[in-house]
Amino acid sequence: MTKGSSLNLVYAREYQDPEDYDYFYIYYTIFRNAPLSQLKRFSDKDFQKKIKTYCDKNYTESATNATGHSKVVMIHGDEYYQTYEDVFGSDTVKSDNALFTDFGQLWNGRQFFKYDFAPSLTNQFTHKHLNTNVGGYTNDN
Repeated sequence: MTKGSSLNLVYAREYQDPEDYDYFYIYYTIFRNAPLSQLKRFSDKDFQKKIKTYCDKNYTESATNATGHSKVVMIHGDEYYQTYEDVFGSDTVKSDNALFTDFGQLWNGRQFFKYDFAPSLTNQFTHKHLNTNVGGYTNDN
């Protein structure tokens, strides 16, 4: 499986930056690297609503800047595993291939994580394999 042939289902909670008043999401992966055959299931609004309802009910919010808005989103693998190099080009970021958006790709222990359909794909993007040499220093993670 490649990142281009995978789907990922994530739960997102919205927060407001108290300094800039901008809004941002924190993501929690539920299903990772699902095959494209799961497209119909993951895009089903009833399925997404069921997951959102469960996550909303079982999430304990302690942040004072939470807006109370949440959503369940299906993300294609090309976006899910997008790196800084993919976004800005290798001329700009040199060897910085860290993941551009934190959807919880690297953490199986985050709340609500259910299943990784292709762990070998995920392993390509672990800290051990990302940024192995940044700024002349070796990443020892």
